[in-house]
Amino acid sequence: MKAVLAGAFDPFTCGHRNLAERALSVFGEAMIAVAEDTGKSTASLADRLELVKLSVAGLDGVKIVTFTGLLSEFLKRQSPCVLIRGLRGARDYEYERDLSRVYNGQCDNECVYLMSDAQTEHVSSTVVRQLAGLGASLDGYVVGDAQQKTYSVYGKRGNV
Repeated sequence: MKAVLAGAFDPFTCGHRNLAERALSVFGEAMIAVAEDTGKSTASLADRLELVKLSVAGLDGVKIVTFTGLLSEFLKRQSPCVLIRGLRGARDYEYERDLSRVYNGQCDNECVYLMSDAQTEHVSSTVVRQLAGLGASLDGYVVGDAQQKTYSVYGKRGNV
């Protein structure tokens, strides 16, 4: 069965890569679906796609696609599949629980939750944007190959 990791990925983080790696180990293949327009993205689709590609380079079995509109409609077109979601803690759980009810009601799709590992449970796209904007180190937050691009997209002062 196909595993789908979907989101704005604004930007793609080490936590997202960890989820992709773990989805691959369970399902054998993973599709990373980048939302074209979420109404909240700060970077262009082209920049976000490039960051995803740099971040998952070397992972065999990953396919990167874009989608527009509702995620539930996209998932219907991918059936059969499971939606992979990461949980960093209790706040994520409550938010994701409610979203899964929406997805299940709209497209009868199952969600599989993977707990964040200890190295990435504090990582979020918001924190990465803030760090990059301040020119701080992105080690442990963004895959090495994607760091320079992350600074160029989100940074104000460039790489440190």
